[in-house]
Amino acid sequence: MTIRVEHREAFDAGLREGWDLLASRAGARPFLRPGWIEALWQAFGSGRLDLLVATRGGSVAGVLPLMRLGGAVWSITNPHTPFFAPVGESREVLMALWREALRDRPFPLGVGFMEPPALEVLEEAARGRPVTRTVIARSPWVPLADGWEAYEARLAARRLREIRRRRRRLSDRGDLAIEVHDGRTDLERLLEDVVAVEGSGWKDEARTAIRAGADTRRFYRSVAAWAADRGWLRLAFLRLDGRPLAADLSLEEGGAHYLLKTGYDPAYAGFGPGLLLRHAMLERAFREGLDSYELLGTDDPWKREWADRVRPLLFVRVYPRTPAGLAARAWHGRLRPLLGRARRAARAVARR
Repeated sequence: MTIRVEHREAFDAGLREGWDLLASRAGARPFLRPGWIEALWQAFGSGRLDLLVATRGGSVAGVLPLMRLGGAVWSITNPHTPFFAPVGESREVLMALWREALRDRPFPLGVGFMEPPALEVLEEAARGRPVTRTVIARSPWVPLADGWEAYEARLAARRLREIRRRRRRLSDRGDLAIEVHDGRTDLERLLEDVVAVEGSGWKDEARTAIRAGADTRRFYRSVAAWAADRGWLRLAFLRLDGRPLAADLSLEEGGAHYLLKTGYDPAYAGFGPGLLLRHAMLERAFREGLDSYELLGTDDPWKREWADRVRPLLFVRVYPRTPAGLAARAWHGRLRPLLGRARRAARAVARR
């Protein structure tokens, strides 16, 4: 059967259903499904939506979500994106999607948050065109196959003693409890607790908290409702006499636990509530028989204390062999870094 690729400018019920069925067959991560992509687009999207949809035999065989902005074509991604790739039932379908994305393009194609294995098909489809790759993040993760006792034995003994000491100190102050909810009941109240705790510290000041902007709040509320409906949402709390001291917003699907957002009450920082919650949630992941615990984002020092493995994430640009494309490659590859260094040098001189 032949593969047909078409451009669509809107999500519709038929596409969502076919895309979801395809993602389930392909074992795709939650972030490659229509619920996630549509929430991201509605909250942060700009330009024109361009959904490349491959069909074969009347069924959805592949989807590549893109947006057109200022003549260029970009993946629908931003800093809230953990991973990105097209979804396809075969390598042949993925190749057809990428070739269509690159066909007759006078300007570059930019794709963010790709893992190296997903890049192979794009590079093959782009053969003959200049391609640049930049590592933009190293996403930490913990494999769970060895069991909790073996994992805990690899943690520093001093750290484990500190965890026990801080847990005792908090327990002396009241009823200390770990709660994990799937959001199927009382979602609004639980989500408000997460948002309040996650934004109560430095994240508010740095404008990285969920409540930092209306678009960010809208995005995470949409994702939480979508994931709760599917049974994938996990809202976790460390509570003292019912008061949340630390909280996680996570997804759990396909044998993986994905930590999207976490935070703690700075008034209790000396007790290490974030430390205690992470230890408890990792133990839970092992006990639940999951395959991996994904801390996501960048390899911050606190994440490296729990995980010694990372998944490199790339930003990839494919340039057409046109004057505009080659000029763009020169700008990104040479001129832009030079201008950046010049600006940093000027700022350093101004601070003297």
